[in-house]
Amino acid sequence: MQLTIPQVAKLYGKHRSTVHRHIESGRLSCGFRGDSTRVVDMAELVRCYGEPKQLPPEMQPTATAAKEDLQPAMLRALQAMHQELVSLREEVAQLRQLPPPPLSTKPSSLPQKAATDDDPHGLRSLARSMFENQAADKNGKR
Repeated sequence: MQLTIPQVAKLYGKHRSTVHRHIESGRLSCGFRGDSTRVVDMAELVRCYGEPKQLPPEMQPTATAAKEDLQPAMLRALQAMHQELVSLREEVAQLRQLPPPPLSTKPSSLPQKAATDDDPHGLRSLARSMFENQAADKNGKR
């Protein structure tokens, strides 16, 4: 936010000539607006003079009515997440009570055929059939 020299003087309780003198001496830097009016950035004012005792009206915080409207919605969302967390914890507890899956005792030397979910486009089946045909040709079965 940029303020004009009269606005700076009013905000900090200084005379306009004092602000001009600080600009001329280099203590305070300023820029120019499109209409050739000198303006000073608020950050530069805080650096030079410190925080103002009272902010200008355009910098005053807005009313919190918008924030208060969000509180019930946020509370409902938080309660829904809490209920979901509780149900998920209950589901995990139920799953932990199930017996472990049986272990297969005989090792399989041949790879098992992939499930249809593992081969949605049939590429593995095609490659397997080509490999089997090639092995059959080498063995002279064809």
